Amino acid sequence: MLKYNLGTSGSSVPYENAVDASRKGILVEILPLIMERAGIKTEKVMLSTKRAMVAFNTGKLDFDFFSPGWLPEGEPQGDFTFSHSILTVTEYFITLPEKQHLYADIERIYGNPVGTISGYVYFNDKRFDRLDFHSESTLMQALGKKRIDVIIMEEAAARYWSAKHKVKIALGPIHTQGSLALRVHNRHKDKLSRINNAIDYLQETGQIQAILDKYADFSI
Repeated sequence: MLKYNLGTSGSSVPYENAVDASRKGILVEILPLIMERAGIKTEKVMLSTKRAMVAFNTGKLDFDFFSPGWLPEGEPQGDFTFSHSILTVTEYFITLPEKQHLYADIERIYGNPVGTISGYVYFNDKRFDRLDFHSESTLMQALGKKRIDVIIMEEAAARYWSAKHKVKIALGPIHTQGSLALRVHNRHKDKLSRINNAIDYLQETGQIQAILDKYADFSI
């Protein structure tokens, strides 16, 4: 049985937590499809985002969702292997529309304060002054109240929280773009072929895309 942490922090909407009663979260809906197809039993562990990161690194969790693009350049691979891609995620530097022209160039962002999420990995956070907030919700509220000029957030999450808090935003330069996959500890590497076959099947049959389409109704 593989242990994981997902949808327990109250943040990461629409990926890890509910948008409404009929939409539990993109990854919350996709994960059971993968594991049922692969014939693998799982156990959910209740941890905060920061504690979950530590638990994965120390081996107390067996897998998580992660993008290879979030890893610092040149960092050793570590004791894990990525599955096939599940979906594409894009993180942006985001600001308010009236300040978009000031931060259109990524070089003008570096060296300045940037709003981030506590416990999240940012591959280049040595190049800006990281200002951590508890969640995507509080980060978007801080931007709306002009406590911070620039934040980093994934596009779907930014669209959701900007609509939720009625904050008009502008997408700036891309921070990272890449695949989101399952990051599995190598002690369970023997299960990866089953996981990859399940992901491929769900992609080919359109089941993953159908879930993504359920969450595509937010606009900037």
